[in-house]
Amino acid sequence: MKQIHWSGILSAALIIFVVASCGTESETSQGDIQVIDLVGAVGKGKIVNISEVADDIKYVALETTDNSLIGQRARVQIINGRIYVISSQYLSFDIKVFDINGKYLFTFNKMGRGPEEYSLMSYVKIDNVTGGFMAFDIFSLMSNYTMTSLCVKEYDKDGKYIKSYNLPVIKPGRLESINKLNENLYISSVGEKSFEPVLIHGIAYDTLSNVLFKIPMATVPDYLTNETIGRRVESRDAKWEKQYLTWSPLIKIFKDVARLIYKYNDTIFTLNQKLNYYPSFVINYGDYRNNSPDIYKTPITKNDYITIDYSTFVESNRFIMMKLYLRESAHEPYDEHIQTKRNDVMTLRRTDCYGMFDKQTGQFNLLNQPVKGKLGIREDINNGPLFFPTDISADDLASTVYSALQLIEHAEVYDVKGDLKELVSKLKDTDNPVVAIAKFK
Repeated sequence: MKQIHWSGILSAALIIFVVASCGTESETSQGDIQVIDLVGAVGKGKIVNISEVADDIKYVALETTDNSLIGQRARVQIINGRIYVISSQYLSFDIKVFDINGKYLFTFNKMGRGPEEYSLMSYVKIDNVTGGFMAFDIFSLMSNYTMTSLCVKEYDKDGKYIKSYNLPVIKPGRLESINKLNENLYISSVGEKSFEPVLIHGIAYDTLSNVLFKIPMATVPDYLTNETIGRRVESRDAKWEKQYLTWSPLIKIFKDVARLIYKYNDTIFTLNQKLNYYPSFVINYGDYRNNSPDIYKTPITKNDYITIDYSTFVESNRFIMMKLYLRESAHEPYDEHIQTKRNDVMTLRRTDCYGMFDKQTGQFNLLNQPVKGKLGIREDINNGPLFFPTDISADDLASTVYSALQLIEHAEVYDVKGDLKELVSKLKDTDNPVVAIAKFK
């Protein structure tokens, strides 16, 4: 029988000691830890209907005007009753803002060289507290490895410039992300590489850049080492230097807390607004754990271990959802046919699927394909296309986006119902995308 590896749970005990030794006034409490039983789900699965996880689903056609046209690779977020669509436009990107009914409001794009603008290489995030915007210039860090901090520029929900400030400086390492927990509390993680072994995995700080809490290092499993890697980085004196992997955590904001997810550790930690830091979930990988010493370079289809694509991690009040790569343990492998630039058809073998954890019942399921070779939740309310949220708002609105052509072609094959049928009848293939919004239970 496959056994739970409790390395993440054991690290919680170490964290209590580390946090106490840091001299912080916050408390660290373990609380209830739920087990996401991946081992128990392997080899089986179930088709999940949208009516099982959501009370309703609606489709919002985004207004199509000359100013509101959405670019490529559109991503959607819903915050405080507004729809934000991030997409690529030529050599840049911008954020189109719509109201909850799809009416175009404005475009946020402050690229430029002025004091209230940001460069082309900046990374822009939507402020999940206010609905405003946060931009920080990653080009300066990429081009100057001796820099220890970067400048953040904040804008209000209407795109008006508010202020600029530098992230706190930590040594060794440097901060390379920003997330907001409330109007006066931020959390940032340490970057992925450092010239020296890092001592913390991130910090929480206030609007004056005062460090309020240091996120302790999560336990590194025995099969991994902290040795340097030969990542080639050109320094000012043109010598090649080695850097340490920092194994930086992925930070996901869930309502008013932050989840910290470590690719090499089986535990998902929580930092709340009182600066309590504790483990919340442990993933039972069992014998499917990836024990490779170089987990950043692992094949997608081969080997018998399972990995999670944490970039797809979304959480509602009741559910946690994510994509997994099952490799040789896939019970529903499928072929994906891709047309190349030469008009040839390339066939790729896929072993990925979605997984869903019910925090209320403690049950974890792999999601079977409602249509062979197609992943997602079956939309049984309006008979719409398969659904899987790319974002879930603080008020449990799960959303994803479809192109107008996707919906038109779906309606040609399937008998869509309700408001979706009326919406599709008015769509043109050149229209802006349509946002699907499911109210999760």
